[in-house]
Amino acid sequence: MKLFYKAMIIISFSTSFITGSHALEYFCPVSKKQDFDNSYTLEQLSNSMFSVKVNHRDNLATISRCSYVSSLGKVTCDDYQVDYIHKDTSVGHVKYYYFNGQFDLQIFSNLDFIENNGRGSIGFGSCSIVN
Repeated sequence: MKLFYKAMIIISFSTSFITGSHALEYFCPVSKKQDFDNSYTLEQLSNSMFSVKVNHRDNLATISRCSYVSSLGKVTCDDYQVDYIHKDTSVGHVKYYYFNGQFDLQIFSNLDFIENNGRGSIGFGSCSIVN
């Protein structure tokens, strides 16, 4: 029976390696945010509910920047197709670039992240893997 399970695991890994189909989803709530001359308070962060979502499949990724919109009474997200993904294979960090918006997101191997919105704000926090 153990041999059967080992064979199934090997087949599973082989299939995903051959097809190259790897999908990851991250949810990254912002726990600290800094502008050029302003640090957001905990109350501002709580009210704004800033977060970033990443859907990374194979060599493609979409980044969703989310925040609470009081006029709508809910969190809304803007989606961006990532232009370039850099994976540091020696330490496991991944950096996502959206060139037109001058936006980048770096997720470290311990799942901490830095979000650079390209316009003077930097967000920090820790991601969780959704799937």
